Amino acid sequence: MITDEPDDLFKRRLDMMERIYRSLCAHPHYGPLMVEQNEAELIEDLRQEWRERQERARRRGLEQETASAEG
Repeated sequence: MITDEPDDLFKRRLDMMERIYRSLCAHPHYGPLMVEQNEAELIEDLRQEWRERQERARRRGLEQETASAEG
């Protein structure tokens, strides 16, 4: 499901989460907590949403292109 957040803000948040996740997983204390809380699934959900957002943006672009060609 796509959230109400603007695409650019969402992408920045996803990038930040991926950077933080990698560093926390490498930490001896926080690494096991990240695994225990299944944070990898959260990151994958965010990646999936980003792919959906990109596809939606492509569709909008194609629809606008079609509408301008017809009109």
